[in-house]
Amino acid sequence: MKEKYNFSFFEKKEKRNNKNPIEHISASKPRCLQSDPANPHTLCRRYDPPLSICFTCKGHNHLKDKKYYYYCATCDLEFHRGCHYYPSEIKHPFHLLHPLTLTLLNPSFDLSEIPHSWAYDSSDSESYADAADPVDQDSTSDESREKCKSCGTNLDAGPAICYRCSICNFNLDLYCAFNPPPLTIENPKTHDHTLTLLPRKLHLPCDACGFSLDARNDSVFSCLLCNYMVHRRCIYLPRVIKITRHQHRLSYTSSVVVPTGDKLSCGVCRKVVDVNYGQYSCIKGCHYAVHSKCATKKEVWDGKDLEGVPEKVEEDIEPFVRIDEETIQHFSHDHHYLKVHHGNCNRRNHENKFCQACTLPITVSDSFYSCVQCDFVLHETCSCLPRIIHHPLHKHPLTLSYPFYPKHSNKGFFRCSGCNQDDCGFMYKCRDCNFFLDARCALLPDPLIHDCHPHELFINLTRGRCMVCKTLNCAPMFLECIECELFLGLKCATLPCVAHYKHDNHPLTLCCGEEETTDLQYWCEICETTLDATKWFYTCNSCRVTLHIECLLGSDVYMKPNHIIKIDDEKVDIARNSGNSRPLCDGCKDRCVDTLVFKWLDKTMCSLYCAKYQIRLERDDSD
Repeated sequence: MKEKYNFSFFEKKEKRNNKNPIEHISASKPRCLQSDPANPHTLCRRYDPPLSICFTCKGHNHLKDKKYYYYCATCDLEFHRGCHYYPSEIKHPFHLLHPLTLTLLNPSFDLSEIPHSWAYDSSDSESYADAADPVDQDSTSDESREKCKSCGTNLDAGPAICYRCSICNFNLDLYCAFNPPPLTIENPKTHDHTLTLLPRKLHLPCDACGFSLDARNDSVFSCLLCNYMVHRRCIYLPRVIKITRHQHRLSYTSSVVVPTGDKLSCGVCRKVVDVNYGQYSCIKGCHYAVHSKCATKKEVWDGKDLEGVPEKVEEDIEPFVRIDEETIQHFSHDHHYLKVHHGNCNRRNHENKFCQACTLPITVSDSFYSCVQCDFVLHETCSCLPRIIHHPLHKHPLTLSYPFYPKHSNKGFFRCSGCNQDDCGFMYKCRDCNFFLDARCALLPDPLIHDCHPHELFINLTRGRCMVCKTLNCAPMFLECIECELFLGLKCATLPCVAHYKHDNHPLTLCCGEEETTDLQYWCEICETTLDATKWFYTCNSCRVTLHIECLLGSDVYMKPNHIIKIDDEKVDIARNSGNSRPLCDGCKDRCVDTLVFKWLDKTMCSLYCAKYQIRLERDDSD
């Protein structure tokens, strides 16, 4: 059976040099590598007699399933199919003392699997490619493993083939052997002098980014006159950039002068910025800096170098027009006026009302705007949501929109890219990519101070196990405590701190768990089962009422009643589950115990998941 090899590291190297996947064997008239390039000999196919010895790999019939091999009649040389692309010895600028010999660490390897263009294409792009790639570190410390002296790749991780000098124990993998970086680079924006290639890895910091120069998959260049050493990718760092974490543009600088004893923390990873190495700082003089690697991550930077580009003044668009002291005309409901109602004035004004922006119910203490002609309602704070924001969760500006159906030709709800929950309220949408944020995730401050943790929580675009639900899949985005290295998923972080229960006149508060509980057992008032007091739950401090989060808010927390959505072009009504008896779900056949039900035709479903399942099942049966 033919052995399978993993070529992912070869493919990664081709992508780093902006090369498309290459056909492995396409030459109609292969040439003999021992002949003069000006007057090459043509190789012919041979089937018989069997191959005696391959001139390139020196192997003896190690690939018996090959139907033919190549033969040069002039030189009287034989080559395996695939071996005819690669010379048996090469002279390389990284190792001029001795020639390098093609060596197969795995004798059963098939050279025809590797793109033959590597043997001829030595072109290299000098553009700044993928500055956001993290510094690769070798996951093993086994010094006995064979490694490429150029990129540091373990040679036994893939097809185990290299060019080797056995005298000096010097190895180059096949890609690095035929695609070496340029020996010199001139880039006046980065350095005044010509930078020269250092073919060896060094355990020293890069002067441009501060990370170690022994990183894999990147070359090192130096200026001996200035004692300056830098990663190749850092040579092409952009000069001026704009990231959504800061209101001003940032410019690259080799060092920053700060008062003695003062420290700068990176605006992305929050770790200390070493001012002796390159970083990005605010062009307006703000006390703000970002590591060069952090600033140019693909999740943080939009990839545009703004050097020489005039700065545009962004127009601040107000979300509403004020008619008088109590009346406004909001952009999301521009055909009617909205009138303000203050909290703690009339309980009837607040019953059975849900904010169109955050989808949460209007509580007694909330001030809100309601339409003078229809049921449109907005929290007073939600009515002031800015039309355009620059949020650290995304690298592009986000525009406030709303997925109302049928006014707009969409399905009436969306899935938040921050907390991964379905929502039918206001959304912040990116015009350049498929990214959405609901109002709650968009309003999260950075840093966030939450009752569940004593330290500040930052948006670092890092991931980990959520300290609340104890899972890695809490949400796509997390908040991080730098001191404790703990994480809080946005799904848990955006749970409302105050909620309302219809059988309690007081607001319920979110309790972040009690570490030291007494022998008294807690019970959920809705499902009448025990409640684990070490986990989050809602409680009334006056009445001592306790409720599970799922029982009070439901599974589809941010889907509001009296709203129409579309699922596969089918209209679905969202209604409150407020009847005397719990209906039977036509999807899962269980009782609908949640706060909402989804109605389609004559069917009732307990959740959005069951609604999607039932509609698609009916469609499949009809087809």
